[in-house]
Amino acid sequence: MRKVTFLIVDDSPMWRKVIRKFIKENLKGLIVAEAKDGLEAVEFYKRFRPDVVTMDIEMPKLDGLMAMEKILKFDESAKVIIISSKGEEDVVRRALLKGAKDFIVKDFEIEKWSKRFEKVIKEVDTKNLKISIFVYIINYINRFKRR
Repeated sequence: MRKVTFLIVDDSPMWRKVIRKFIKENLKGLIVAEAKDGLEAVEFYKRFRPDVVTMDIEMPKLDGLMAMEKILKFDESAKVIIISSKGEEDVVRRALLKGAKDFIVKDFEIEKWSKRFEKVIKEVDTKNLKISIFVYIINYINRFKRR
């Protein structure tokens, strides 16, 4: 089974490092890119098409919620997990209503993070399984066409 791919988006180098370490050690994921602002996030999403995006909210050039909206407009099936120090109820609600798959407050509670990520990764795995079955069926049909 292939590794789940990630795009990390945060303007803080320290938090990008924390998230990178978490993904590599706890999720065994593959990080395809890291962005330091919302504009880079949108550009990198279009270029690399990761399975999951981790997105900070407060960033220069384009905030995380606007970047997420642009990503979801480009690909409505994008999986975005907001990781932010802004954990007020209205901010969380707004992020989820705009399409975030989950919201994690920046802390170091790795067990909580793991549970949240596992839920989203299950959606990715289900999507990949459906694609694999579809490809298998197409290949099977094509073998008969060649005979």
